[in-house]
Amino acid sequence: MSYYPILKIPGCVGSTTLFNFSPNNWERRYQRALCINATWVEGDAWRSECIGTLAINESRTLTEADIAVVKLGSDQGIFLSLTRKPMSGVSSELPTLDTHPVTVAPAWRATVRLSTPYASTCYQGEIDPFPIKGSLLSFCPFLQNQREIENFLIFLNIEKSPAKRGARLEIIDPLTMSNKGDFEVFNNTGTSICLDNLGLVENDLPLIICRGMSAIPLYFSRTRDGSYLSMEHTHPPASFAVHGDRWEVQKLIKNRWLSKVKR
Repeated sequence: MSYYPILKIPGCVGSTTLFNFSPNNWERRYQRALCINATWVEGDAWRSECIGTLAINESRTLTEADIAVVKLGSDQGIFLSLTRKPMSGVSSELPTLDTHPVTVAPAWRATVRLSTPYASTCYQGEIDPFPIKGSLLSFCPFLQNQREIENFLIFLNIEKSPAKRGARLEIIDPLTMSNKGDFEVFNNTGTSICLDNLGLVENDLPLIICRGMSAIPLYFSRTRDGSYLSMEHTHPPASFAVHGDRWEVQKLIKNRWLSKVKR
C-alpha cells in the first residue's frame, strides 16, 4: 500500500477518499480495520499521526481541515496512509508502511479530488517515494486554450528524505525546441504551476522536463467561475513498453528528448 496525497491548488478544496476493501478480486484474505495516518514534513523530519480507523468495507473522505493535528505552511504537502498499526512520532526518513501487500494489479488506491462549490474532478491514484536522482519527462496533451479556462500543472512529489530541495522545471515547444517557461518545483508536496500566458496556442503539445526531480504530473483545468473542472495525468514512458526491458526503454526515450533540449 502507498501514500495518498491531499492536493492543494488556489480556488479549490482538495480531498482524498480512502477505502478499506480489496483492490482486486484475487486477494481478499485481508479483512480487518485499518488505521488512518497523516504524514507531513515538520522542521527537518517526517511527522506521522494516527487520526482514526477505517472499518472493513468502509470509506472515508478527508480534507486538510479535517486533520486538526496538522499545522502546515501553504507550500507543504500532506500524505495519508492506511496501516495495520497506528503511525505516530517523528522520523528522519519517510516511514515504511505496515500494511497489506498486493502482488496482483490493481494496487490499493484512493480517490484524489479537487472541488469548487459547483463541481469536482478526481482520479484514482497513489504515490510512492521517488529516488532523489530521478527526472521527469512528460507531454501535456490536456491543455485547453480558451479565454475562460485556466490550466495548471501539479508537480506531485514525495521522497524518503524530509530535507527540502528545489529543482528547475522547463516547458518546451517540441517543434521549435524553444523554451516557453522556467519554474521552480519542490519535493514532498504538490507544486502548482499556471500554464497560461506562456505563448502556447491551440494544438500545441508542450514538453515538460525536470532534470533534477521525479514526480507525478497532474494536468488540471477549470473555468474561471469554477463550474467546470478536469484533471488528468500522464503515465511514465516505461508504461508504454509491452516487451523487453521497459526501464531501459524509458531511459532511451528520456535521453533522446533531453539531449535535444539545451540546458
